[in-house]
Amino acid sequence: MSGNGRRLHDGARSVRRFFWLPRGTPRHPARPVPLLRVWLALLALGAGGAALGLEWEGTFVLWLGTVYAMLDDVIKGVRHRWPAFAAALAVGWLVDRLAHALVPAASDSLWGEYGVYVTWTLAALASFAAITRLPSRQR
Repeated sequence: MSGNGRRLHDGARSVRRFFWLPRGTPRHPARPVPLLRVWLALLALGAGGAALGLEWEGTFVLWLGTVYAMLDDVIKGVRHRWPAFAAALAVGWLVDRLAHALVPAASDSLWGEYGVYVTWTLAALASFAAITRLPSRQR
């Protein structure tokens, strides 16, 4: 019976660590090379999906891969992790909306949608990496 309380406490600690890192934990910026590798892999997966005619699955893979890559760095504890994650998703959404507004024909073809998704994916990952490179606040 006492083991259950200990497991619950350990689970609560790991959830707390996900949202709030302990004081003194080093917070490094996100490394751009792994993010670039993820983007290139997503580019290939999305192109494969577009070539095979997988309409919904190709765009979902791009979105999921982008969110997973950023969450991986958030879990590692990069600098400004939650504001960078939220801002990157907002930038990606804005680029998506802007691309659809400027090029309305992009929605007509699968390759046009692929181009829009590749653009917003790159914008989200680049803004995430850039925000994590901002200097830390001195206490």
